[in-house]
Amino acid sequence: MLALEGAGFNLDIASINPPPGPFRHERFEQFQADVFYPPPSTVLSQLKKNAEADGSWQERFGDMIARHDRDYGSEYKADIRARNALYFAELFRKRGVRHFHVHFANRATHTALFLKRWAGVPFSFTPHAQDFMIDLGNDDLLREMCREAEFVVGVSDFSVELLKKTCPDSAEKIGRIYNGIDMSVFPRAPVADDGPLRIISIGRLIEFKGFHHLIAACGQLKQSGVDFTLTIIGDGPWQEKLAALILELGLEKEIDLAGVKSQEQVKAALQNSDVFALGCIVDSKGASDILPTVITEAMGCSLPIVSTRLVGVPEMVDHEETGLLVEAGNETDLAGALARLANDRDLARTMGRAGRKRAESIFELKITSGQLIEKFRSVLPEATTDLSLAGQTWVLLDEFPVSSSRNEWERESILTEAGFATEHHGDSIQLFAASAARNFEKGRTNEVFPNWAEAIEFFPDGLVLEAEWQNCPDRVEKIQNLRSQLGTGVDTEYFFSQARRALFLARSVEKRKPKQIHAARSTMAVCAWIVHQLTGVPFSFSAEPDSPLAKSTLEKIGKDSRRIQPLDLEKPDRTRRLQLGPIQLKLPGEADLQNRESLYREFFAQFD
Repeated sequence: MLALEGAGFNLDIASINPPPGPFRHERFEQFQADVFYPPPSTVLSQLKKNAEADGSWQERFGDMIARHDRDYGSEYKADIRARNALYFAELFRKRGVRHFHVHFANRATHTALFLKRWAGVPFSFTPHAQDFMIDLGNDDLLREMCREAEFVVGVSDFSVELLKKTCPDSAEKIGRIYNGIDMSVFPRAPVADDGPLRIISIGRLIEFKGFHHLIAACGQLKQSGVDFTLTIIGDGPWQEKLAALILELGLEKEIDLAGVKSQEQVKAALQNSDVFALGCIVDSKGASDILPTVITEAMGCSLPIVSTRLVGVPEMVDHEETGLLVEAGNETDLAGALARLANDRDLARTMGRAGRKRAESIFELKITSGQLIEKFRSVLPEATTDLSLAGQTWVLLDEFPVSSSRNEWERESILTEAGFATEHHGDSIQLFAASAARNFEKGRTNEVFPNWAEAIEFFPDGLVLEAEWQNCPDRVEKIQNLRSQLGTGVDTEYFFSQARRALFLARSVEKRKPKQIHAARSTMAVCAWIVHQLTGVPFSFSAEPDSPLAKSTLEKIGKDSRRIQPLDLEKPDRTRRLQLGPIQLKLPGEADLQNRESLYREFFAQFD
């Protein structure tokens, strides 16, 4: 993706799921692209209801969902894939996406089928290994994916041959492009002349990576008197099993299960090693690696490779030239290959240099990305319109739809204001909501603001916000210093929850360049203020009666805000008075809430 951006492609990155944890590689910070995640399930459900109400759901998806349920089984959840496609179709329309590419033959590519049916946006995809061999679990679905795609990228000759055999009608559109890496960022590792053989292995701790065979082979190394260390980088479900095996073989001093590491830490570990080993196998379910990228990275560091003769690995490692290959699962031969390199460091260096040269000629990113760029340029339609949305006003809401538990005036006020802003100001205003209530007045919400699910952008899952927080230490330090400026008028827990949203929003501000941010209620004012402090984008806010923020806090924030005529948020007097002799009573009124459209028109005109 970075190489595509470097070639001038304007990318967006869309994920059908939030990340499983806050860990993030450093290269994420290099993206110019915005990253989008699906909104809360409340929103996705509403998108489906809207499509059902106007008949388009049944018209476009009815027969397709029924066919997928019948042919592939209900466990493939065609209805959910179709529902998710509605969100991405609207996102792609707003962003002017003309083609999308999917990695792995999985739920995302299944969703792509429905997205293409709904919006007509063409797609391509890269099946990797166990995704189409095992995980997908249905060759007929794979054939449909290939049939509907503009082109299909296999990552090895082995996978291309298997894909063509499985999907013969699509054979002409299936081609091989190796996963490439930028060789210039991988330092050459100086293989030590003597001392313990420093073995490194990297990968998810799962069965088909074969770490248990590598550990057992190291047990044989120790028994034969070979001095070595082994560092295994990665985590996964086999963590405890591998740790127990290390204890059983008495290899606690020699083997380190180092856990997950950042890309920079991985490169440093490779540079401080003498050989890369990966004992990959076919697991009990029939899954395996095809073309492990970690082998390419190790070759980039001029390390000799010890691995197995499995599927695409021989395409990477030239036996006896750039490394040594053994039969999968043969622990004795694996130990023998490692011992050979431990006893002949000159051979290790020679193989490492040859491996680097081979990687530069086959796996260099400039070569592989150039091949992919040619594919995209062959299928991309010409751009017809400029859909740049720079210069918008972003309006922040703490919640939408508004929970039924909030008072009627507050619900009606926010609902009417948000609906008016979108209806009368179109693409010049983008609404953002921090959360979506599940219990809301569906009838009234859809009556006043029928297209809210399409119009509002939602803050992502908390793990995404936490990842941003953990990976932007300089900005976090600045935010922590800002906390003291607001004093005791704002609760610390509230401040830092808003700060995480602000940190995420700041990244989007710098990429999408709105002209200003407005907090529709004081509950989002701190968020808007922090974004202003981080990016310099002008901000404003409206303060409702009975604001949860202290007056002193609002005054401090207000000194930095753009001065605009405030929106009248005073609660209307809906009481009726009844005089009974000397007694005057106040009773709940029956009159409708005041029509505030003229107030909204005057207020939002200030943003034009």
